[in-house]
Amino acid sequence: MMLLLSLIVVLSLLSDLLAQPCPNSCNSHGRCRTPDRQCECFDGYAGADCSLKLCPQSLAWADQAIGIDKAHQLVECSNQGTCDRVLGQCTCRTGYEGQACERLSCPQYCTGHGECQSMYYNALNKDPGSGEVFSYDSIWDAHKIYGCRCDNRFYGSDCSLRLCPVGDDPLTGTGGQGNPLQFNEVQKVLCRAGAGQFTLTFRGKTTAWIPFNAKSTELQAALEALPSIGPKGVKIVMFNAQACVDAGTSWTVEFLNNFGDVPLMVPNKEQLVFNGGLVGIQLDVAEQTKGTKENDECSNRGLCDSSVGFCTCAANYDTSDGYNLAGTRGDCGFATSTIQFCPGQVACSGHGECAGNPTYRCQCSSGWIGADCSLRACPFDIAWFSLPEKTNQAHLSTYAECSGQGFCDRSTGTCSCGIGFTGASCNRMSCPGDIGPCNGHGQCLDMNNLALLAKNNGDSAGYSYGNVPNDPNTWDAFKIYGCLCDIGFEGYDCLLRSCPIGDDPDSVSQYDEQQYIACTDDDGIGTIKLTFRQKVTATLQATATTAQVKAALEALDSIGYVSVDVVDPAMENKLCTVGGNQFVVTFLTEHGNLPLITSTTQLLSTPLSIFEHRPGNKENLVCSGRGLCDYATGLCTCFPGYGASDGMSGRGFIGDCGYVEPISAGIS
Repeated sequence: MMLLLSLIVVLSLLSDLLAQPCPNSCNSHGRCRTPDRQCECFDGYAGADCSLKLCPQSLAWADQAIGIDKAHQLVECSNQGTCDRVLGQCTCRTGYEGQACERLSCPQYCTGHGECQSMYYNALNKDPGSGEVFSYDSIWDAHKIYGCRCDNRFYGSDCSLRLCPVGDDPLTGTGGQGNPLQFNEVQKVLCRAGAGQFTLTFRGKTTAWIPFNAKSTELQAALEALPSIGPKGVKIVMFNAQACVDAGTSWTVEFLNNFGDVPLMVPNKEQLVFNGGLVGIQLDVAEQTKGTKENDECSNRGLCDSSVGFCTCAANYDTSDGYNLAGTRGDCGFATSTIQFCPGQVACSGHGECAGNPTYRCQCSSGWIGADCSLRACPFDIAWFSLPEKTNQAHLSTYAECSGQGFCDRSTGTCSCGIGFTGASCNRMSCPGDIGPCNGHGQCLDMNNLALLAKNNGDSAGYSYGNVPNDPNTWDAFKIYGCLCDIGFEGYDCLLRSCPIGDDPDSVSQYDEQQYIACTDDDGIGTIKLTFRQKVTATLQATATTAQVKAALEALDSIGYVSVDVVDPAMENKLCTVGGNQFVVTFLTEHGNLPLITSTTQLLSTPLSIFEHRPGNKENLVCSGRGLCDYATGLCTCFPGYGASDGMSGRGFIGDCGYVEPISAGIS
């Protein structure tokens, strides 16, 4: 009777095994592959039983190169967040956002005084009047680095600072000795059309439609309605009774309140009509007189309070009309009396040189700024967020104070960096970690050094990244930092614990890696050191036996167990012989296609040779593909019927789920 019950139990277990050939039947999220009973998960699912959800992927912010200057591969959560395997959602590091943590967050959402834009979109929105518009669409960070494009009158990395009024320095441009005359900007417009209408755009602001036959008063009104120009902002001089005629005409615009070399107006002629034959419509703008007046904060005769956008004028200066007369600009451009000294309680606050008569303008010493040289400058470095310098070229020659990712303390000259940035000039993207960089479980390295420590097919250090100066594709080589986790830890911040890996015990037709060591030596006095995965053995004699070579290899941290045998049993058990000998090394606990052992030798009569005899094709799976990893503890939860192994499919103490429990267990 007991024998019958035992047989029934065995048949029942075998029936269950055949009915559910894969773990948990792949949870209906994958296909069961036979005969090895491995789950092939559908898109979006992972895990040995397809019970885990994958998270969205995007280009990695920081990773190890996979080739020369080849990095930023697709990874979950962009290497700036952790994946919730139940929901398939990323939890992003502070300062990053998006489904895959793929975007840099704009600080304080630009404080409501600007628009958060990508490098790509910011490039498209450049004012074409200020120069050529370059695209930025093929570099890895084009859609990842975001920054604030501030509204008029605001600035700073989060647009929280207010610009103070700007104006012409009232003591320059008078034509005196060494003080040349200065001029307003004048732009000339050429128009050929006989009907329709046009617009002009200045500093991103566009006029209402202007009729082709507009008079000077209409042109002036249209331009002065722009917030970038304002009332009494231009003077129009026409050489015809109207703006456009079929034969062509021209007129000039003098900028009365926008000083310096201002950007060109941008014309739109799409709705103009030409009635005079085949010559065609023309609406062009060119610079006739370059603006040479200063356009300085507080006219360089006062200090700006950026919290409110007000100027505090130096003694004997006040708000002007832009022409050294009393006015309402708020720019300190009006000298209220004869000036005979430079600003400051002492001239230039003792931190610069006074030019003397007639300008009495301070030339500040290095590290000091302001009309009176009383304020400290902060370090400048390459800007994180900027317009491209050429097509698909940025982060190379555009500099900003605190790299545009921090605020300057004018009393100390030190940068207070935004979230995720560090360095004296906020020039480095910091490593993640709640309790310090990489949570104390890894090295915080820049992209250049991460690449140097990447393992190529030979498992040796060997990729360069950013070694070519001024390469726009690798601008980040010394600016973006990431974690290289210690053994036993993983994740973008090295907070996760690694679980044991091993060979799937149910997979079939698989082999251990075998490598041959061939050596010839005439006198037996040579010495050899073997290296595997950058770990080097103790010195071996040319006459070392298989047991001695085995012991030396197994003493390495990079190797568990190997077998070492003489290829031809008839040969002498010595690594090197006069006639030549071969040892075969079989890797018993290191699985997959392995890098070759390498060697350094001394006094050998011929070079030692190492070559692959049989590539290993066993898996190297987390929990051997027969369990799930708890990354909080680094422990595997094995599926029923699997347990700890010895790394070679036998019972052992490695919690890798690589051992198949006997089917008779529990049967009496």
